[in-house]
Amino acid sequence: MSEMEGSWLPGESAYSVVARAYLCSPYASWKRTNQASFGHQEVRIHPVLPGHLPAIAALARTSIAELRLRASGHVLVSFGLLTPDRRVKLMQSESALNASKVIEHGRLSAAKVSFGHQLKCCPRCVELDEDNYGVAYWHTVHQLHGVLVCPEHGLVLNSVSCGDGGVNHQYVLPSNNLMHENGRDKAIYLSQYISSLYALLCRYSPLCDMARLYQGWLEHKQLLSQCHRIRWRELRRRLNQFWGELFDPLLSGLPADLMRFQYVPRLVHQNCPTHYIRHVLIMAFLTDTPTAFFNGPPSKPKSAPLKSPDCVDEIKVLALLDKGLSMRQVSVQLQYSVGTVKGIALRHQRLIGRRRQKITPQIERDIWRKAIYGQHREIIAKTFNVSNGAVEQIIQSHRGLSDWRRHLRFVVRRRQARETLVDFMGRHPDASRNEIKMQCSAYIWLYKRDKQWLYEQLPERMKGVLRGPMNWDVRDFAILLQMHELTGPYNSLSALDRALGGHNWLLTYREKLPRSLEYAYRHLLTATNDR
Repeated sequence: MSEMEGSWLPGESAYSVVARAYLCSPYASWKRTNQASFGHQEVRIHPVLPGHLPAIAALARTSIAELRLRASGHVLVSFGLLTPDRRVKLMQSESALNASKVIEHGRLSAAKVSFGHQLKCCPRCVELDEDNYGVAYWHTVHQLHGVLVCPEHGLVLNSVSCGDGGVNHQYVLPSNNLMHENGRDKAIYLSQYISSLYALLCRYSPLCDMARLYQGWLEHKQLLSQCHRIRWRELRRRLNQFWGELFDPLLSGLPADLMRFQYVPRLVHQNCPTHYIRHVLIMAFLTDTPTAFFNGPPSKPKSAPLKSPDCVDEIKVLALLDKGLSMRQVSVQLQYSVGTVKGIALRHQRLIGRRRQKITPQIERDIWRKAIYGQHREIIAKTFNVSNGAVEQIIQSHRGLSDWRRHLRFVVRRRQARETLVDFMGRHPDASRNEIKMQCSAYIWLYKRDKQWLYEQLPERMKGVLRGPMNWDVRDFAILLQMHELTGPYNSLSALDRALGGHNWLLTYREKLPRSLEYAYRHLLTATNDR
């Protein structure tokens, strides 16, 4: 049996509810559907965080609270907001008649993480939905940011652009011609983790201090010092190694801005609102399931007292150092102090990594020279075996050096953006301005920071076609001739208008087409009497 109208299907998103209502409506126009459902025409339903929930709940024949939990990404977006005040504002904007504040209160734009505007579906889920319900629809869990594959079937999600240049305001359902492709292991793991977190937050909201949980788990993983400072180099190396394949440009996975993990220290040391995907990348790195993360790290067993230097087995220490283990790892494994391990290594001429204790004037000048050339702080620190903080102090001690380095980064980024634009226009010489804007990644950056140069490179604007005023008498006569040629029975003015091409002439401009409208009413009256 077809379930095109009148019920809310399992796991269906709010956008899909409206799309099914549109396809079942007597109007072949999204504007008239919006007017009938929401009270005004210019409405766009966001795939992840929709507004107008009271009207959509009426279409789905369910409560607003249930729709908010199961048909949108509200619980995940609200999880990233952290504070009750922000969550209340988001709920109020979702239920308001004007949904223009939903994205702002959800902080999806402020988080500066762009996933684009897409509708996503699993090809296997589409087949099962058509078999079970007679119609394919959009699943809520597939629309969540960060879900790249179907958590149930492990297939890469097919996507449809729904922003400008795509579906835009139209309402569509998934098609049948979809590509079946198995997802990568890390993409499957991340999608299943987000799906599990979504299901968990639909049941209850954990009341916890996220920063304290992060610190506890990092300490359990030996990535936090005794002074509660992050061992940042090691943590960033592990994060890049763990999530590296998701940032492959060929995969079209996560936004590249997330790859640097610069947001991790801020989230570890303080509770602040952000996009939930940042929390997920840290949580999924630390634990296998969201439940395990919220339960906290296992209780720390009482550590045995460190062995005294009199009973130290130097052969074991040297063997572990020769295997490539760090002094801290050897200390944890053998229960010796780091100082004891270091003393043994120095006595036996083992090479160990030690930071420089004193920076000479010559070294400071060399660091200053490399900083002027724009080298990254971390590269300079590794070159001279000093900390990043020491390099930053030297940079800040020279007036204007920090601004000069910022200018160099801007010049390099501008040169890269210009080369990208020129290369794109060389490969697509016939592209219009709008096509360049939609397809070239450097367009927006140049528009914001180098607009004059950008406009000098773009092709000439396409001249608009000047159309004369409509001759309604001629149009009335032409439509009347078309209706004389129609043969089938029609039950409504909308059906008759669709038979004429679906231009809404008879519905929108009925006052300007008196002959056609009179003939249409006579035709409908005759059809009614015949029945």
